Amino acid sequence: MEFFLHLWDELDDVVSACRHLATETAGEVLASAAPLIATASVALIAGATTLLLAAQRYVPALTL
Repeated sequence: MEFFLHLWDELDDVVSACRHLATETAGEVLASAAPLIATASVALIAGATTLLLAAQRYVPALTL
């Protein structure tokens, strides 16, 4: 019986280590991706603004 308790304890340690590694990896990936996401968002907003300003000339409903 004691053998199974030690085995269970070792298995729990391995699972905890894997969980910690996965959590840290996800945090690092998200931290490094945040600037790229922000840059892409700014580029999309700038492109949409440019298109709307250009379309204003041809679509009278877009003028304020």
